[in-house]
Amino acid sequence: MSTPNPIRATEAREAARSAASAMGIDAALISRLVDGFYAHVRADAVLGPIFDGEIGDGWDEHLAKLKRFWSSIMLHDGSYSGRPMPVHMKLTGLTPQHFETWLALFEQTLGEIGASEAAQAHFMDRAHRIAQSFQLNIFYNPKHG
Repeated sequence: MSTPNPIRATEAREAARSAASAMGIDAALISRLVDGFYAHVRADAVLGPIFDGEIGDGWDEHLAKLKRFWSSIMLHDGSYSGRPMPVHMKLTGLTPQHFETWLALFEQTLGEIGASEAAQAHFMDRAHRIAQSFQLNIFYNPKHG
């Protein structure tokens, strides 16, 4: 197995950052998105209790972690290095409908914070991929069934 060419990897990261910047995606937008989205999640009658039950009083830390997560995805800055799947695998009572609500609130928040159409599409593409991956692992993985 060969090691990736560091010059190509650096160029790819820079291209991704440049594309994000052209869409208006920056740390400030990500911060507004995460704060606004999780305010909606916490107020949601179904999602709120699930998140509050798991996070409890640790919301400040959780929001900071999620800002690093989305910054790593959208800005390729490497600020997040965690493993979100195992944490979500231990949650009980999740259904595919929870993910539909999550995606709807995410899209609603993108519109509320004034993200460009291109940024909204880019974020939603990533959010759909994440939701699909989580659902495949949570609901359809025979190792966890």
